[in-house]
Amino acid sequence: MSLLDSILRGSNPLEDLFIGIQSIDDARYAMAAMCALQLYEWFAMLDREIRLIHKARFSMINVAYLLCRYYPAALWVLIMWGIVGDHTPELCLRVVKPINALLTPCQFTSQGVMMMRAYAFTSRNRHVLVLLALCYAVLVGINIWVFCTHIYVPVELYKILKHTGCFPNYGNGFMAMRIGYTILAATLMDLISLIVVFVHCYKFRVQEISLGRYFVKQGLVAFALVCAINVICVVLYFRPPSYTSGVGLPIILVLPNLVACRVILQLRRHCEPLSETELSAQTSRVVREALNPRSTDAWTID
Repeated sequence: MSLLDSILRGSNPLEDLFIGIQSIDDARYAMAAMCALQLYEWFAMLDREIRLIHKARFSMINVAYLLCRYYPAALWVLIMWGIVGDHTPELCLRVVKPINALLTPCQFTSQGVMMMRAYAFTSRNRHVLVLLALCYAVLVGINIWVFCTHIYVPVELYKILKHTGCFPNYGNGFMAMRIGYTILAATLMDLISLIVVFVHCYKFRVQEISLGRYFVKQGLVAFALVCAINVICVVLYFRPPSYTSGVGLPIILVLPNLVACRVILQLRRHCEPLSETELSAQTSRVVREALNPRSTDAWTID
């Protein structure tokens, strides 16, 4: 349902108009907040990124990290111009579909990180690769369908506001719920990747079991965090009125990628050889534990 339809059908058109304008402002604030969060996270993790990614041997996980980190950040410059700025309907008719299509990778890059980590941990098992690749293909297909097809410009909006951001209209009814389907597909993809690693840890007592447990632990934390984000965004998306759904979309597109970057850096840090300072601290801790009186109770004589 468009904003104009909501206003005309509402019992209080002025109140509905106020809600619609407020919703546009909320969506813009969400865009700006995600931009600030990306900048903060980049500066906070820059030293680890240089040491663990840029100076490390090239691999596909490095590429995945760079995509999760820098593709949304670079795209957000265009998003801020298109949605936070005020434009004419003629301009928005030309740029809404391209901008919306560029959003597509933001929704599945973080799941690609979990998929590659799960595949690598299972010693590159081909059966695991086929399973994860099929699930990932479905996820990519859903996102292409959502962000690249049947996208319209709510021209009625410009009849009221004259100039505003280039907001897309995803349609009514079944089509309007497409964003919710991408959230569900992404959550299921993360869950499948995590289950693969958990089953492998339980079934095969490999030498990397400590790393596997660490990956499962970090994966569970990341999965729980992303699930909480998705639940919040689903509530924001499906609550009435429907045109307030834009508030949750920036969160869906940005936060899972930031979480994926954190997971990569934490796993790389866990596998990194200990420095001399860390090795000395670890040795000192072992000595202190050995000299703890509670550990020498068996040698005392009553």
